[in-house]
Amino acid sequence: MTLTLPNWTWDYLETVFEDLAQTPAEKVAVLHLVAVTREMSPFLSKLDLLREIICIGLVLLPDHDRPPSAANLRPSSTAASGGTC
Repeated sequence: MTLTLPNWTWDYLETVFEDLAQTPAEKVAVLHLVAVTREMSPFLSKLDLLREIICIGLVLLPDHDRPPSAANLRPSSTAASGGTC
């Protein structure tokens, strides 16, 4: 059985991220990122679009909850690099 995601609109996504933004700077950044992602969406696969939307959400995480930067990660010979976050 395949489950599908509920339908959503770009306006709905903007509203959700805007509500999650805690500072005016975060609000501006999120609205800009959603606008750019919306413009690029016709050129992205569904997987890439979902990845970009998740990355926008990561912008809103408090500093202590953010994933470590690449500079702080231990090198791994088996890990593949990739992603856009």
